[in-house]
Amino acid sequence: MEQLKKYLAAQGVEAVGVASYEKLLPLLPVRSAARVPQDCQSVLFCLFPYYIGPVAGRNVSRYTVVPDYHSHCGEILKGGVEVLEKAHPQNRFAWFVDASPFREVAGAWQAGLGVIGRNGQLIHLRYGSYCFIGEIATNLVLPSDIPLPGGCLDCGACLRACPTGALTGQGVDTARCRSQITQKKKELTSWEEEQIAQGGMAWGCDKCTDCCPHNQNPVLTPIQGFYHRRLETLTLDNLEEAVAHHALGYRGKGVLQRNLKILAALDRDRF
Repeated sequence: MEQLKKYLAAQGVEAVGVASYEKLLPLLPVRSAARVPQDCQSVLFCLFPYYIGPVAGRNVSRYTVVPDYHSHCGEILKGGVEVLEKAHPQNRFAWFVDASPFREVAGAWQAGLGVIGRNGQLIHLRYGSYCFIGEIATNLVLPSDIPLPGGCLDCGACLRACPTGALTGQGVDTARCRSQITQKKKELTSWEEEQIAQGGMAWGCDKCTDCCPHNQNPVLTPIQGFYHRRLETLTLDNLEEAVAHHALGYRGKGVLQRNLKILAALDRDRF
């Protein structure tokens, strides 16, 4: 583990915790579950902070301003697996980013990496909720970390900031979430189009994240790769490059073109 932590720290990944595999069951019914090692015993959770500072004119969620985390975090975890395989050649390891069979927020909490906010996001004590989560599953038995006591401040700031009432004391109503609406592939209702227009975002929302007290003095990410290819403002002119190099590309160009047209129509109506 010490060799792994040194490697990850050199990549800018400082928050690492371990959860017992048994406490993460049942797995999510996804194809990647087939890659979990047989007789899995432990899962290492890694946080990848992504805050790179203020971004002027931003019309996309903060997590898509940086280069696509799937490939960038994946490369780091792949290297971590190589370190572990050299140290423990008799054991098996598999890494996951996003398309994971584990409930990542709950698992990261179980691994002692933070508490869970009312908006369902993991809150790390240093990096707030501006973090991606990745995992390495193994049949190697590792000492498990202890979940942090308590929860978020329960201040209700995220509930008050949510413009559509999607956040409630019972969880998130994804049908009313502006971030989810910007990602919707099916035809939008007039109310959904109105939400995109009012939000002014071509992708995402961020209101419940940016208002969180834990995010008011955000720490810059030490992961240098996240400072390259920053996407400040999505436009029809840079759409091709954005789809190729940022996480919003997974939905394809059509959804983004639609959202940009909704925003452009709003701008025309103002003049």
